[in-house]
Amino acid sequence: MIDWKYYEVMYGERYMDTPQENPDGYREASLLNKAGNLKSRLLIIHGDEDPVVVLQQSLQFLKSSIDAGVHPDYFIYPGHEHNMVGRDRVHLHEHITRYFEDFCR
Repeated sequence: MIDWKYYEVMYGERYMDTPQENPDGYREASLLNKAGNLKSRLLIIHGDEDPVVVLQQSLQFLKSSIDAGVHPDYFIYPGHEHNMVGRDRVHLHEHITRYFEDFCR
């Protein structure tokens, strides 16, 4: 979750109250202002049709990262919602495995 204010209301408000009731909590929980703190690799994977964590979440983090001069790794799965299925799910697992092998040893 990049920014709780863009998450589904039934979950966001259950844990965080409303943005009006808890503006400090939403601001502190947002990763948008923390992108510049990135010191090592970060892989972000997103389905472009995700109705749960909308694409705007990761795109805003990318914008914050660019503004801060940091370089997260970003991979989009076209045509997928919150979970990948079929052959693309195999690809997802391979992608994560390769990422860990390449950068997390």
